[in-house]
Amino acid sequence: MITTHQYLDKYLIAAESEKLIVGTIHPHQHQSFSIPFFYGNVSSLWILLSNAFPNELKKPITLEGVLNFLHNKKIAVSDTIRKCSRKNLTAFDSDLIPIELNTKMIADIRKSAIKEILFTSGFGKNSAFKLFYTDILGLKITQEIKENREIIMGESIFGRPIKLKVLYSPSGSSNVGIAQSKLYKMNQAKYKNSKRPVHDFKLDYYKNIFS
Repeated sequence: MITTHQYLDKYLIAAESEKLIVGTIHPHQHQSFSIPFFYGNVSSLWILLSNAFPNELKKPITLEGVLNFLHNKKIAVSDTIRKCSRKNLTAFDSDLIPIELNTKMIADIRKSAIKEILFTSGFGKNSAFKLFYTDILGLKITQEIKENREIIMGESIFGRPIKLKVLYSPSGSSNVGIAQSKLYKMNQAKYKNSKRPVHDFKLDYYKNIFS
């Protein structure tokens, strides 16, 4: 079963974009998406951003609302895979078998005003950061990058310094791992009276990154 990306050529990286969200590729069954766009299958990213910015990305979440939010925030969205097959019909990165990577993204980033690239998955097999950093750029992921979850690239690749950062996943399934993270533990006291401490931490985390 071959999945061909439905949105890369329709929603290009705008020249005025300052932040770029990068994932892998959407699930195969894109016809059932709640919105026909990146992360449209369960909309967890857009729900989280709507909760973080309720006046800027209002509910109910629509494609027009998401596009306006991204435009106003100067955020672009892209993915690392143009075409893939899958070991199993899931949305897990580990089931992906990349056939064609989105190498065009590098030239598009150079032409833009992007200062920060934010990856929705990190260091596992076929994760967004790994595919971008190792498979597209040809660079080696160090232990320091894994520990810091970010690196500032020099001018040699993009013509200017750009920060690459691995986000904590917006998905609720990531909450257990986030609760064990260094950053959460450093801020845990702030949420001691919260009924949903990890959720509230993640809300503040996304609010800070996208403000």
